[in-house]
Amino acid sequence: MDATIPLQQQSASRAPAGMLAIWHDVAPGQAAAVRDWYAREHHFERLAVPGFLDARRYERVAGNGAEFFGSYRLAAPAVLRSAAYQARVDAPTPWTREAMRQFRNMCRTACTIAAEAGRARGGHLATLAASDASELEDAAGLCERLRALAGVLRVTAIAAEAGEATPPSTELALRGRPDAQVRWALLLDADSQQAAEDALLAAQDATACRRPAQFAVYRLCFSARHPQ
Repeated sequence: MDATIPLQQQSASRAPAGMLAIWHDVAPGQAAAVRDWYAREHHFERLAVPGFLDARRYERVAGNGAEFFGSYRLAAPAVLRSAAYQARVDAPTPWTREAMRQFRNMCRTACTIAAEAGRARGGHLATLAASDASELEDAAGLCERLRALAGVLRVTAIAAEAGEATPPSTELALRGRPDAQVRWALLLDADSQQAAEDALLAAQDATACRRPAQFAVYRLCFSARHPQ
């Protein structure tokens, strides 16, 4: 039986697991070039940084939200403040310099994983995110209830890391403006597009989030794990 894994159940000596959640569009006509950069260089470059555990990338198939969604699981949110990561984002490759200039409507948030239910991953993912001052209440219970929906394989609740601003970097400067952020998000893995769409509506009802920052269903395009 699948179990919900709230942060409170983690060892007190272990930092909360983290995630870097990224939604963005790209300049017209540049999607294929950005996909190639992601798959051949960028994701593996990130996975070489200690503390990056896996990388997943999705493209929107329904709803109102960014064209691309990507997530990096982290050993802890503090990985994004490590010397190794800072060195990486301050030394972009020529290909990264070109790709970053194609990003539009960038929303990038360092998060803690507040709760999670389910063990499988799906080929479709629904994302519901809020950027206002609202809080996600009873994240563990909410994940458990949404996980019970037909076709839903896993539900992950993430929350922006409190009080931590994105450090300046060369990559950030290449994007030309500060990144937007979300306050919290629900990520719902599903076994079909229809199940993901149904789960997205159910998540909106359960949270009463009527003006979401991201409200879309995506299909999985890329998945890789840290080699160790």
